[in-house]
Amino acid sequence: MKRLLATLATLFAAACDRVPLEQPMPSQAVVSWDGLYLTHCAGCHGADGSLGAARPMRDPAYLATLSRDELIRVIGRGQGRLMPAFDQSAGGPLTAEEIARLADGMRQAWGAGGVPVGMPWSGSAGAAEAGASVYAAHCQACHGAADGRAPGTHGSVTDANYLRLASDQALRSAVLFGRADLGAGCDGRPNGRRLQSQEVADVVAFLISRRPATGRSDR
Repeated sequence: MKRLLATLATLFAAACDRVPLEQPMPSQAVVSWDGLYLTHCAGCHGADGSLGAARPMRDPAYLATLSRDELIRVIGRGQGRLMPAFDQSAGGPLTAEEIARLADGMRQAWGAGGVPVGMPWSGSAGAAEAGASVYAAHCQACHGAADGRAPGTHGSVTDANYLRLASDQALRSAVLFGRADLGAGCDGRPNGRRLQSQEVADVVAFLISRRPATGRSDR
């Protein structure tokens, strides 16, 4: 019996020296930016940077407009209701070096040829009443009436449940850059004319004003 136990102990010790291929690697062991992306970002932003639930990262104009420092800050500290903080200092899984590597990799792989939209990625608050007129003139034809009951050809952006999920910044980014991966590629130029900075701020303020404070949508 003692001999059998000794043999089993030797086998178990040898097995512990080997890590199964299917075992997830800790973030410190992931060395490539795309490995980091697939591990931590693809679930929301899509496996190839598009067609995810969240904003596509495979968007040259977006990556050209959002500065490197701001991209690193958003990854590290989170954004809005659904984007978590990934920096270890904020309780996330990634080191500052990994976050920088991830940001630089996305910019290099998906930012080539990107032209900034000509206005800041983030901006000041606008006027909801003025934004209602901007929405009616430039957005309603594709996104339906402001009451959110008709989705339009590209889906409603005034639906209560959508507005609960979308942060203020996500709404601004949608106006500035569109969602070309979903066939909604207006990129701030509905009807062929780029919106002015104040118009963008106003229509975002209008969308925010449509967001219910509590409860679920009955639409």
